[in-house]
Amino acid sequence: MRLRTQLALAFFLLAVVPLVGVTLYAWRGSQRAFRQAVAAEAGEFAAEMSTRVDVVADELKARLERMKARSQGRAESPYEKARRQALVAAEAQELRLLLRAILSGAERRQGAIPFARDAEGRLFAPDPADEQVLEGLGQAPGRPATRADAGDWVVAERPDPETGVVIAVARPIGPALTEIRATAARNLALGLGLGLLALVGILPLSRRMTRHLSSLTQGAEALGAGNLDVQVPVPHGREFRRLAETFNRLARDLRRHQERLLEQERLRKELEIGRRIQAELLPRGPLDAGFAEVGGVSIPAREVGGDFFNYFPLSEREVAILVGDVSGKGVGAALLMASLQATIRARLALERDLVRLVDALDHEMGKDEPLAPYYTLFLAILEGPSGQLRYVNAGHNTQFLLRREGAERLTSTGRPPGLYPGGGFEERVTQLGAGDALFLFTDGLVEAEDEAGEPFGMSRLQALLEVHRGQGLQQLLGQVDAALRAHRGQLEAADDATMVALRYANGLAGRA
Repeated sequence: MRLRTQLALAFFLLAVVPLVGVTLYAWRGSQRAFRQAVAAEAGEFAAEMSTRVDVVADELKARLERMKARSQGRAESPYEKARRQALVAAEAQELRLLLRAILSGAERRQGAIPFARDAEGRLFAPDPADEQVLEGLGQAPGRPATRADAGDWVVAERPDPETGVVIAVARPIGPALTEIRATAARNLALGLGLGLLALVGILPLSRRMTRHLSSLTQGAEALGAGNLDVQVPVPHGREFRRLAETFNRLARDLRRHQERLLEQERLRKELEIGRRIQAELLPRGPLDAGFAEVGGVSIPAREVGGDFFNYFPLSEREVAILVGDVSGKGVGAALLMASLQATIRARLALERDLVRLVDALDHEMGKDEPLAPYYTLFLAILEGPSGQLRYVNAGHNTQFLLRREGAERLTSTGRPPGLYPGGGFEERVTQLGAGDALFLFTDGLVEAEDEAGEPFGMSRLQALLEVHRGQGLQQLLGQVDAALRAHRGQLEAADDATMVALRYANGLAGRA
């Protein structure tokens, strides 16, 4: 069933039906009061006629007895039979005259008509014209009331059980009863008119209400179908206006929420792409060059950072090792990281001068992409036979060289490439001995905070490295990783933490 039909039916049942019911109930009550008033007036007329009816009945009884006495005879001769018939006719005419004479003496107040009916139902009235009025009121046998004003009369009757004659009076109803009946009729007409008006008003009202509800229903269906730009018209009524405004606000909120979800999904996919790029570019495992062993690990954060590291042999005598961190996060940082790694690896095969190589990277980034993010870089080449380590620290964290005596710091030798191009870089050289190790890392390691907000810190890292500097390469990386996770606790990492370690053996393997 359609909503408009349901609403119209609800109005009909809740408004029209009760109104018509109350109207009919009131009308029936008025009719009942009218009938009671009629009965009371009829009783009053009967009381007024009581004494006169009694006198008339006694006189009528005496005359009937005399007529019966005259009509009795013993013989059934033709003469007697004719005589009896004549007496019967005479008695009937005498009875008519007698009753008319008796009724003519009755007082006729307020248009009352006294009349009588004999045992056979014949009607007697003082005037033949009165008999016609009474016949129109249905007082004659076989003559139903046909006059339009038959209901405007009150009839009071008193039958005489001995003679069988009914003495009665017919009187028009009084003004009070007429007003009661007229008022009842007006109330009935008014109630039915209001019911009809309510019934007629239901249709446009239900159409108006369902139009707004239909608009909201269509908007909800469109919203459910995925059209988050849907807006419904705002009507003038306060309740429907608030409902429409709430719906439109809901649609806008859903639109913004979907946009946020799409943005989050886009970021998630972007992070996933960046993570894959980062994972694909990292070394698959440790490198054993004979004169040195190199390994690294990257502890990922929730967001993809720009950390990168790599190590690879340049020849049988040399190994390159690099660690860097691109500013920013996401796919952009991952792509720049991939480009840098590919560029550095390709140029190291042709250019062994680390200063000129990093300087070229610095100028190229500042020239081609002035608004591009900068990065930090630690780039080193280890010559196996001699144990000589040449490096450039371009704005990167202070790194550590682990010797038997303790840990040494390898400080920065220039600004981050791309930040302010043209600042220049310095290459430094240090000598490794058998068993010495190089520990490289990114700022995600030392800046990792615990639940109280305290960073892991350089001092903690240096102390940890000095304690475990004599362990194997993987054990050393594992100790630092465990200490970092214990420090961070349940907190998620805010940035990637990258660690690379190189353990120098000796130069004999390189010369073999």
